[in-house]
Amino acid sequence: MDLNGKNVIYIGGFGGIGEKCVEAFLKNGVKSLLILDLHCNDELLKHLQNSYKLSYVDYIPLNITNCNEIREAFQKAKAMISVFDVVVNGAGIVDEEKVDQIVQINLTGLIHSSLIALEHMSRANGGRGGCIVNISSIAGLNPTEICCIYGATKSAVLYFTRTLAKPIYFNKTGVSFITICPGGTATPMFQQAFSQMIGIKHFPQFSNVLKSMKPQSATALAENLMEVLKMAANGSTWVLNDGKIEQITFPEIWGSAMQVN
Repeated sequence: MDLNGKNVIYIGGFGGIGEKCVEAFLKNGVKSLLILDLHCNDELLKHLQNSYKLSYVDYIPLNITNCNEIREAFQKAKAMISVFDVVVNGAGIVDEEKVDQIVQINLTGLIHSSLIALEHMSRANGGRGGCIVNISSIAGLNPTEICCIYGATKSAVLYFTRTLAKPIYFNKTGVSFITICPGGTATPMFQQAFSQMIGIKHFPQFSNVLKSMKPQSATALAENLMEVLKMAANGSTWVLNDGKIEQITFPEIWGSAMQVN
């Protein structure tokens, strides 16, 4: 996808990864960028608006755990920029002691926002198609003793996203879905993980594993995300780790559940 001239919605755009990604979108010439997040980072918003005056940049408040707020936020976005070409679901937390909240933010909210975005973007509803990008994690690809709950939410994101990328959906909607699985990234959330993961609570020695990791910069991740968006096929899954890009493929255990002409 050529990002130049596109309209982008980024959910969680004021987070550690999000703030670098939203600027990367602007550097790639997007026409409009709406940041949806619980709280506004006024300083960052002003910086983006002043630095990229050829693009429209604005903020819409959003509590991703509230489905009604998600629907209202997308209605506001539609009134502001009319159509969406790219929607990124980047909201997430790592606190495994708050089981309900981590599921609501990392999974349930993402499901609601994906489905609501799909309604607006679908060619079947008068939209012009586009791409929905769901942020999973390398923790969602392979079980790890360190973060069983966080990993479970991210694994579910991967399954959900790959399912909506099936041809039967794409042929009707014109909306592609891709999954991004970041590795360890230098953000405040990564540092908080030392005290918020169940595995570390039960086995403190695991904290040494995280401390020994050399996380990639959020800037490198953002730059690689832009590269992926330029070449990613519908349904593809990408690991962005250690400043590198790798596409992940999965075995086809069975074909489509429905053969529809």
